[in-house]
Amino acid sequence: MNQENYHSHTSLRRARTRTLIQLRGLFEKSGLMETFDVQAGDNLQENLEKKENIFAILGGLIELKEMMGSQEFHIDLLTNKGAEFFRKK
Repeated sequence: MNQENYHSHTSLRRARTRTLIQLRGLFEKSGLMETFDVQAGDNLQENLEKKENIFAILGGLIELKEMMGSQEFHIDLLTNKGAEFFRKK
């Protein structure tokens, strides 16, 4: 890998990491970590005791994705709810 490709790859990896950290913050702020008994530092791939909770979270995210593709779905509803929640916290 040449120097230019290395820096490009490193920049993309850092940007991806930053985005994932920000998404975790939103997940935590929503209260879902607490609801699904997920603690910071849990290894969700190896912790078999939390497998059902992890599947439930994934199922909820898939459901949301499917809702987003529906013609009946209006993103404004989620946008307003999120903005209101952010203002309260």
